[in-house]
Amino acid sequence: MTVIKKIWRILEDLQKKMLTKLVLSGLALIATSIVFGSIWSQANDARSRFDGVVAVLREADALAGNAIANRLLESGEIEVDGEVYGGPDVKAGISAFFDEETGGLMQIAQLGALFIAETIPSWMPSLLIDRPDFIVWAGLVVLVWLFMVVWTEITVPVFMTILGTMAIAAVPWRQGYSGVVVSILGIGLLIITFVLLIRLLLLLLSGIASPRSSQGRHGRPTMIVNIAAVANTLIRESVRLRISFAFIVLMLVTLPLIPLWIDPGEPVRYQLQNFLSDSMSLVYTLAACMTLVLACATVSFEVRDRQIWHLVTKPMGRLEYMLGKWVGLVSLNLILLVIGGISIFTFTQYLSTRADDPQQAIEVHDEVLTARVGVLPTFDRLTEDEVREKALAEYDGDAIIRSEVDAGERTYADTIRSIVRRLRKEHLDKQRAVSPGGFNEGKEYDARVYEFRGLGPAKEQGKNLTLRYQFHIGRSEPTDRYPIIFRFPSFGEQVSQEFVPEQWHRLLVPAGLIDEDGTLRLQILNGGFSFTPSDATERFFANGATLFFDPTDVEVLWQAATFEGNFVRAMIVNWTKLAFLAMLGVSTATFLSFPIAVLLSFTVFIGGSMTSFITNSVSMFRPDADAILPIQIVQVGIAWIASTVAFLLEPFGRASPNSLVIEGRLVAWSGVLRDLLVIGFLWSSLVLGLGWAIFRRRELATYSGHG
Repeated sequence: MTVIKKIWRILEDLQKKMLTKLVLSGLALIATSIVFGSIWSQANDARSRFDGVVAVLREADALAGNAIANRLLESGEIEVDGEVYGGPDVKAGISAFFDEETGGLMQIAQLGALFIAETIPSWMPSLLIDRPDFIVWAGLVVLVWLFMVVWTEITVPVFMTILGTMAIAAVPWRQGYSGVVVSILGIGLLIITFVLLIRLLLLLLSGIASPRSSQGRHGRPTMIVNIAAVANTLIRESVRLRISFAFIVLMLVTLPLIPLWIDPGEPVRYQLQNFLSDSMSLVYTLAACMTLVLACATVSFEVRDRQIWHLVTKPMGRLEYMLGKWVGLVSLNLILLVIGGISIFTFTQYLSTRADDPQQAIEVHDEVLTARVGVLPTFDRLTEDEVREKALAEYDGDAIIRSEVDAGERTYADTIRSIVRRLRKEHLDKQRAVSPGGFNEGKEYDARVYEFRGLGPAKEQGKNLTLRYQFHIGRSEPTDRYPIIFRFPSFGEQVSQEFVPEQWHRLLVPAGLIDEDGTLRLQILNGGFSFTPSDATERFFANGATLFFDPTDVEVLWQAATFEGNFVRAMIVNWTKLAFLAMLGVSTATFLSFPIAVLLSFTVFIGGSMTSFITNSVSMFRPDADAILPIQIVQVGIAWIASTVAFLLEPFGRASPNSLVIEGRLVAWSGVLRDLLVIGFLWSSLVLGLGWAIFRRRELATYSGHG
């Protein structure tokens, strides 16, 4: 052991020398350039092959029967610059990609990726081929990471950690468990990166809080120095405090293991959605719990143990003390979200490489690794005059209702109001019901036209849209299958599908079916076609029940942004919510004991996260009519408190970016800025002001938890 300690001390001394740092920095630069240069070269070669394949696919014309289309249909192959791509696997489904009207291929980009898939290393995600510049940025990040390791003088422990991680991963590597190897290496890298970022943060805060920083004409303001000093102390405390450190370690260790829990037999789209759901929830939940526990503990324990007596003295004020704690927590959460975000993004790209089937590849990129905007159909609504006229006519024609109003059992205004609500609902329900059938004997289609407006940007973009739908019909048994026809009347196109009741289905819709005014017009025919071999004709047959759908059950989605930007915006919203929780924990701990502060903070956190559930529950709540009056009063009081809490915390519950990322929906900048203003600024300022108002009047010198 003595020899090992001596060697360790020698290496530590060596890593602190300037010459060693320069040499290691040079080696890091050379190694990074070689590795990422090789990856960039391979990605560019793959991109060149992809562009060549796409150029050939664009020339395919099934109607003209040119050589390219014939070879595709016969063998599933194409030839580009003397190389043959494709084969029997492509042949099996290539006919479905030819447009019946134009004869050309649809979804050429996805087909091009499929043709060159066998020539691409399994470890290379499609992101590197689509955006080779990403490799340059990744190389710069790795190079900066290595430089930080070298110049923060932790080269030796990092090197030993990497060796230990590789030694542990060697066993599953020999046995062929590549997923386990990736997870083990991920754990090691996350731990190293966390330690590195914490060290850099401490160096930064120490530099700001240095006594020299507040001296001289150009010194920093004393308030900033004090805030940085308190934040520095909190960061060090977060590593020492067992409770908070447990949350951090649990996140760093568990996050890379999540891919191992996902069933590889599931469609890749579901694998990605499951991973995003589990990983993003894990990072946010553990960070939130760590934030609340650490925020309450660091303040309440310092008050209890009288350590605050030495802190809250001149020139440090109590507001500076609270802001310092908050800045430390916000900085710590930023590190956790950066590490967690990079890990989630990397594993997402790793899992996306499992999509080796053309349909799965399309689903992954069009429904998960995207940022889509949903457009619902527009419905006719009754005007105020129309609905009031119908309500009055119904009231005048119902003698029973009139007699109840005359007897005082109900008021006239409430009666008219309930009739109006019912008439509006019935009017909308009729528009969402599709009766059996579809067209008459004269081949004139007899179906309602649903309009999806505001799709002009999607038409200009030219990418596929996704029609997402869920229908109810008959008994809605999950074992039943019903035919359905989607028709686009503006272009005379139609698509036959089968659906299972009360299950979500998807249909890719070309952007070319959008009208010039940016409206997609769609007809739904409740039935299907059957082929009669005797006369070689197709006959329409209707389903045996009326089809209907809920207001949000039919939707058109189009890609408005990239997955990368969407993911970053989601992390910003999560960081904003964690910043509010940090301020909440600090403020409550200034005047409450640790258990009470934790209980109150977690109540707000859980209540805010469950606002939608609470709102729905309160809307369906009715007092027990058979209970005695005091019980009914208590029940009404509880319902009022729950509804008030849901109303006050509604912005917190509405800020739920994780679910949007999982569903491939856009996290808009407008929503991000709204959450920053409401939750990050207004709410945090309000809680800070309330906590400071109580804290500044509290006599700390007379308080002792061990009195």
